[in-house]
Formats: sequence, C-alpha cells, structure tokens
Amino acid sequence: MIGFLIINYNDALTTKKLLNNIKEYSCLQYIVVVDNGSTDHSFEELKTYQSDKIHIIRREGRNFGAGINYGVNYLANLGISYTFISNSDVEIKTEQDLQQIISYREKGTILAPVIREHSGLNRGWKVPTNTQLVLQSIPVFYRLFAHFNHYPNSYYSKDLIPVEVVSFCFFFISVAKFQKVGGCDEDVFLYFEENIMSRKLDMQGIYLCNQVSVFHNHSVTINKNLNRERKYRTLSQSRRYFAKYYNRANWLIRFILWILEKISILIIRVVSFFSFS
Repeated sequence: MIGFLIINYNDALTTKKLLNNIKEYSCLQYIVVVDNGSTDHSFEELKTYQSDKIHIIRREGRNFGAGINYGVNYLANLGISYTFISNSDVEIKTEQDLQQIISYREKGTILAPVIREHSGLNRGWKVPTNTQLVLQSIPVFYRLFAHFNHYPNSYYSKDLIPVEVVSFCFFFISVAKFQKVGGCDEDVFLYFEENIMSRKLDMQGIYLCNQVSVFHNHSVTINKNLNRERKYRTLSQSRRYFAKYYNRANWLIRFILWILEKISILIIRVVSFFSFS
C-alpha cells in the first residue's frame, strides 16, 4: 500500500491546498498530516479533513525530522510499505506523476522528482565535503561556491538517475528501509536532513525520476516562522552537526565553521540594523 505524508507547522492554508490537490488520487491508500506542534489554529482547521483515508495527527515539538519519523511510524502501523513525504508548500500536476514514481519503487530506497523552484531546478546533489561546507559558509561570497557539489547538466540524460542526495521537500521512500536506518536524525532541528539520510544509506539506492517534476514554493513555510538570523543560525548549527557526526570533520574544520557562523550573524545584525534605520 502507498501512503502520503505531509508535515504541517502553522500553515493550514497551504496544507489544505495540497490536500485538495491529492485527496482523490486512487494511487494513495492513506494520507497522513502530522501537525508539528502548531501554535495557531492549524490543527483544528485541518481536522475538518479527517476521514477514513485522511488522518490528521498532532505531535508536540517543531523538529522536522522528528515529525517525519512520527508520521512514517504511524503509516507503518496502517500497513503502508512505501510513502511520499512532502512539505505543505508543494504543488503536484497530476496523479500520473505520482504513479510514474511508484512504478520505480523496486529500483531503490528513495525516489524523487525534479523539484521546480523559483530559483530554478533542484535535481539532487553530491554529499558536500568538509572543504565545500567551509566554502559555502563564507559570508557574502558563499553563493560563488553554492553549486560546487552539484552534478553537471550533462549528467541528467536518463529517466532514472542515481544521485547521492535529493531534496526532502518531496520524495518517495521504502518505509522498511527508512526504519531500518533509524529514520531521520532528530538531533537536527531543520536543514541537512537529506545529507544525513544519504550518509545513513551509504549514498546508495537514491534516484532522481528525471521525467517527473513538482513545484516547490521554496521557503514559504520557513520564512513565515523564522526570521533571517534564526534561519541562518539553524542552518549553520545543522551544518556543523553534519560535519562533526557524519563527515567526521576534525576540530579545525569545526572551529572554522563556528567562526564563520559568528561572523555571518554579525553581518546579518548590522544589515538589519541599517535596514530599519
């Protein structure tokens, strides 16, 4: 059986739009929405969608990875073998797109479509090295190094393409294999979950379905709930955690990342001060 998991936090309007998009899809046996401790009336609004097929459940805490783990375990108890996992701010064109991804379910552990975003296409990437993590942390100039761990355009020449990492805004996964590796690491609040999962899977069994795409209204939910400094601090802390526990970075790399974080936060505060002056 196939499931669909949506993680919601203070974003009922966007989540309801996605539910209306997929609720009639016959390829989905269950749709589960995990309300990740919303502080508004999201849970109450979403409960109006409760049915035999659509389950609205709530957990305390806003940790994105923990929300995924909670939802996947819930789906497993319903007998689901494979599930889509989605941010609320994703738009799917047709049921046939999901069916196309489902048809590849025996090929790998994680399958993902091309993600269309405002900034372009997200088609997966390579796990960043520690050097790349440092370069991508340099204030002001980080954009120059942002794509160092991306594949060249010539790599995307087939329908099903092995990649090291795919975006967790929307992907399809084997429930049993997800649980076997312990699911998402709940010690990161947000960001780097994808790279961590790739490491857990030894960068194997992860594929891009190159002929399928979905639209991601990137960072809409995040920007609603995190200001610029908190957003960067969360990103940086996740980066340092990944470097230490999954990339085995030495003390010098970790110290450099910490220093760059402090410099970047200072720059953000200065820019914010003058912006409001």
